[in-house]
Amino acid sequence: MVFVFYSPTKVVFGRGSVGLIGEEVSKLGSKALVVTGRSFARRTGLLSRVVDSLRRGGVDAVVFDRVLPNPPIENVAEGTDLAARSDVDVVVGLGGGSAMDAAKAIAAAVELGGDVRAYLYPGTVPRALPVVAIPTTCGTGSEVTKYSILTDTSTRRKVAMVGEALIPRVALVDPDTIRTLPRNLVAWTGLDALSHALEAFVSRASNEISDLFAVEAAALVVENLAEAYRGSRDAEERLHLAATLAGVAINTGGTVLVHALGYRLTAVHGIHHGLANALFLPYAIRPALAADSVRGKLPRLLGRLGLDSLDEFFRVLCTLLDSLGVPRSLGEAGVPRSDFSGIVEDALSYRRNLENMPIDVDRQLVEEVVREAFEGRGRACAAQLGG
Repeated sequence: MVFVFYSPTKVVFGRGSVGLIGEEVSKLGSKALVVTGRSFARRTGLLSRVVDSLRRGGVDAVVFDRVLPNPPIENVAEGTDLAARSDVDVVVGLGGGSAMDAAKAIAAAVELGGDVRAYLYPGTVPRALPVVAIPTTCGTGSEVTKYSILTDTSTRRKVAMVGEALIPRVALVDPDTIRTLPRNLVAWTGLDALSHALEAFVSRASNEISDLFAVEAAALVVENLAEAYRGSRDAEERLHLAATLAGVAINTGGTVLVHALGYRLTAVHGIHHGLANALFLPYAIRPALAADSVRGKLPRLLGRLGLDSLDEFFRVLCTLLDSLGVPRSLGEAGVPRSDFSGIVEDALSYRRNLENMPIDVDRQLVEEVVREAFEGRGRACAAQLGG
């Protein structure tokens, strides 16, 4: 057995840990660009807390609060211009996946002095300014990963920057930051974390250590997401931890067919990333969990959940999706069946994800999964899962 596991991020977990941002950033630089969205952090007072802590720590703060959802490359360029003009030496990502991914891309673009398009996958980002991340949702895991997922508006496709230089130096994971998160976003980002955990677990790139993180993350989501959705603070805390654990898992394992399918729903149809994954999850992950290379380690996942079979696991999964109000089909989510071919073609083009699958992925498999997602849990899922 030979494998590599690398996770250099210092994770500070706990309520109130946001208050340590000034102390942590001062160890890395003296002038920080705080990258965040257009309303949430400012409206909740979180942005002011971060800026005040930075200044108490002797760090000058410049704010870029114009990050768009699923940040376009042009949006990153706007932040990069501000960072370069301000001569910052560290970048703080404050928000959900969009803010943290934008922060990473800006950190790379400033250090490299060029357009991020030159460093998109399959290229590798060789260096970047240090990044400190504060996640305010419970799903992305970007606070510990080597990925920055952006949107190319010219092609309406998700694109990725990849490289160990993008991994945040410090992650301040504070469960208090998600107290005011809308309930639908608790559900959708939590399901994104579940998708990360399961995809990393089945991935060809997974290993013994990443599986530990993946299994525990998946179990924490299954056990706590419904309660967190209903407002339990304890469940929210465990869910926030699960998102970070799942991020560590995908940093090694990456994602598979679920993400390849979900990207188009977000880029073309405007569906939240976590919800897009959830709409495909039961159908796209089952053949991976049933693969020969995964079967031997499947008892680790089932045992942690107290389950005996894959059919039982999928009944639990479908019940969870129903309890969170996830649309039961692509059509119910507003995706027209006329885009069937577009979804298939787009998914087949994301080779980075498909090559991680533990089985060979061909057009027939992708078409079958998309067909089931259109039929929905009331029909295809029940039939497939023995319901």
